[in-house]
Amino acid sequence: MKDEIGIITVKTFVEERLEGNIDSIIDYDLGRLRSDKQYGCPGRKFDPDDTNLMRAIYCVVFGDVWTNLSWENSGDGKLRGDTINSSATFFSYPWKDEFTQKWNPPVELTEKIKTFQHTFHTIGNMMVLPDKRIDGWSINQYRGCHAEWHDYEDRFLAALYKVLTDKSDHEEDLQDFVRLNEEDFAFFYGEDGWRRFIDGNILNDYVDANHLPIIRSKGYTWWRSGYVNKQRFFTEANRYIDESTRIIHNRGKHMLDILKERIG
Repeated sequence: MKDEIGIITVKTFVEERLEGNIDSIIDYDLGRLRSDKQYGCPGRKFDPDDTNLMRAIYCVVFGDVWTNLSWENSGDGKLRGDTINSSATFFSYPWKDEFTQKWNPPVELTEKIKTFQHTFHTIGNMMVLPDKRIDGWSINQYRGCHAEWHDYEDRFLAALYKVLTDKSDHEEDLQDFVRLNEEDFAFFYGEDGWRRFIDGNILNDYVDANHLPIIRSKGYTWWRSGYVNKQRFFTEANRYIDESTRIIHNRGKHMLDILKERIG
């Protein structure tokens, strides 16, 4: 391990906030750290994927995946946390809830969304991405605002795969971000590098047995306009929540196993 700060931070958090039960970290809602001056985002804008707790977890779990990852090299413009599966794209923000106003979903789906808006703020939904920026834009932000990806991880990974393996139809704008962050991405070029990226970041649920990306999402957004068949829209909403929840839980368990192994 390149530094001990991450280990100490996770250990202390488990003792102070989880009563020593590290297993419960899988379901801990990172939104609870909004005003936390120790494990939240003291002195910076709050973001669950960039809390001090998550920075520590990244260092412990992924410190041997990203060669430059350390406590000192975490955060904006460095190596930064990213939320894998979004809630806002499909279901809007819970404090504004424009999704319900526009779509009037069934009660069962409404309750399911509420549960997911907790689940997507847990450790299994958080990953690391390089964060050097172009005109103020990071890969994280570019992914979220892209007209075709709309923050869907499967769509983003399919595009990233083409860049890292130099496919002829790769997206040149995404390539600009990868090249800017080449020092961090260097280990992930080529088919072998892509496998290292997927395996190391525990993203195997997004690829097939040959590590080729699988796009399952329909790319829906809550602000979608024009004619939309509501039944198909709600069917996709349920599918997206179910699949994302499964991936988040599976990934969280894997991260927990690594935490247990490395912090003792």
